[in-house]
Amino acid sequence: MKPGSKTVLSIIAAGLVVCGTGAAFGEKEVVMRKHAPAVEMGKDGKLPDRASVEAKFKWDLTHLYRDEEAWEADRKALEGITRGLSAHKGKVKNGAAGAVKECLDAAYKGKRTLARLSAYAMMKYHGDTRVSAAQGEKSIIDKMAAEFSEGVAFIEPELLTLKPEKIEALSKHTALKDYSQYLKNVIRKKPHVLGKGEEEILAASTIMGAAPYNIYTSFTGSDMDFGEITDSAGNKVKLSIAAYIKYRESPDRGDRQKVFEAFFGSHKKVSNTMATALSAQIDANIFYARSRKHSSALASALFSDNIPVTLYENLVKNIESNLAALHRYLGMRKRLLGLPELRYFDLYVPVIKKVEIKSDYETGTRAILESLKPMGAEYLDVLAGALKPGSGWIDVYPNEGKKSGAYMTGEHYDVHPYVLLNFVGNYSSVSTAAHEMGHAIHSHLSNKTQPYPKADYPIFVAEVASTFHEALLMEHMLKTAADPEQKLYLLVESMEMFRTTMFRQAMFAEFEWQIYKMAEKKEPLTADSISAKYLSVVKKYYGHDKGVVQIDDLYGIEWAYIPHFYYNFYVYQYVTGFIAANALAQDVLTKGDKARDQYVSNMLRGGSSDYALNLVKAAGVDMLAGDPYEKAIRLFEKRMDEAEKLMEARKR
Repeated sequence: MKPGSKTVLSIIAAGLVVCGTGAAFGEKEVVMRKHAPAVEMGKDGKLPDRASVEAKFKWDLTHLYRDEEAWEADRKALEGITRGLSAHKGKVKNGAAGAVKECLDAAYKGKRTLARLSAYAMMKYHGDTRVSAAQGEKSIIDKMAAEFSEGVAFIEPELLTLKPEKIEALSKHTALKDYSQYLKNVIRKKPHVLGKGEEEILAASTIMGAAPYNIYTSFTGSDMDFGEITDSAGNKVKLSIAAYIKYRESPDRGDRQKVFEAFFGSHKKVSNTMATALSAQIDANIFYARSRKHSSALASALFSDNIPVTLYENLVKNIESNLAALHRYLGMRKRLLGLPELRYFDLYVPVIKKVEIKSDYETGTRAILESLKPMGAEYLDVLAGALKPGSGWIDVYPNEGKKSGAYMTGEHYDVHPYVLLNFVGNYSSVSTAAHEMGHAIHSHLSNKTQPYPKADYPIFVAEVASTFHEALLMEHMLKTAADPEQKLYLLVESMEMFRTTMFRQAMFAEFEWQIYKMAEKKEPLTADSISAKYLSVVKKYYGHDKGVVQIDDLYGIEWAYIPHFYYNFYVYQYVTGFIAANALAQDVLTKGDKARDQYVSNMLRGGSSDYALNLVKAAGVDMLAGDPYEKAIRLFEKRMDEAEKLMEARKR
């Protein structure tokens, strides 16, 4: 669920949240049977036009709206709902259960309609960001979302005129059972909700708060020139994000260096623009935090899911205190590559060349289904139907103008979730598909179980569900490895998951925290200051001063490539999700149906019926304890021990 990619603007309007879905952001590559992907880049790095991609490999938006006229009819209906909200003003503060229910029913009907309209407009735009008409529809919905936010802005201020015990009584009223968690949150939010007029002003400003990310997306998706290289075979390659991801895995070290220097050099050329956009986003988030009387932007970002700041602080401390384990793995990687030194552009190339095997979509989906067999027949039936070409759930292959990365969106409730992929025929693509389908099945089960006001689960929980799929996929691949060399390859790739998901995302989390601290101290966020801060964090994590990985100063600009820094303290949840998911996966594999049922019933079907930490704890993991981090590091070290034994056997 909630991006790798921020898929629709996040509108927080009096606790009625319309928010987007995240993408997987990690790089993985493992063993599959060799096939060429059905759609791939040409030798010149160019992608196909969207029209040339087979329909069965594209999502079917007619499941949301049969045509533009149906979308327009719903858009007009939303206008009416938004106008009609004013009829409820002044009635909520009387505290009558009937009046509160009528108001909340109208507000959530509007949110439900807006989510569906937004999903349609967003996905049309993301299929090809060069199409101005689709961009126009997205812009219309962004404005309507802001208007809707203004329309509901009176609700919480009116509720908060009531005594806490009265709101608590309303949360227990039979007629308001669907809104019980919302009303509990209203009580918790009381210190941070402003007066009616102030709330309306903040709601009206949300479209401006979304502008920096929208500019970044449009610029990187259609206007930015990522440079060009001539590879070792003499081919001229025009770089794109997809081409960068492909060529950074090149076995030719010279090609990798060229790609890194050209790709990040292109970001360096526009660093002032990028810094201005990111700084504006940070300033907006700090403005909202201060307006709502939070102690910091971090506290504000964590507040909506009731996550204590201590969890974020402890996460950074726990991961940073275990960097020796990361450095041990990187040393192993250097030995496997046979390099005198490891450089930043060497971190993605497969290290076991004999089993550098690709996968087509069909083979990859079979592996996903095999790996998820412990989840039972009902779960598998839904998953198989969703993955099948022609289901309409998934947009599989990259095309010119298509949004990069991957995400799932499922907040539209009445229609199945949708998944965006950019499948290029390697295991990273398969693993990402598994990840996003974890989100999709989570949304499917939550939407089928919970009433609409309780269906849209927290991001913190979402990353557990998605990474759980990846963990089971890797366990399946390790278990079925055909020979020692294949198993070594898989072990390395499992350790890459730890590097990219646990350590790298923690690195991002620490960097993000630091630049927000700079901004909150009124220190300038310029291209140079942001790059210097990023470079210092990267050098620490990758052991530059200890001779582990050489980090060239150019790569201080990498922050400009990461869209997640626009998402307001998002990435830490990849770390918590990874740690919790691996613990849950091990439980399901070792304890069987009981652990599975506890996970499915208490978390996947739980929606937002409880707070995130409680849902994960009910599923089987206490993320406020130190034990989950210790278990994760032990599993990482176990993988290294197994790999080193196989490396020693290789020598004999």
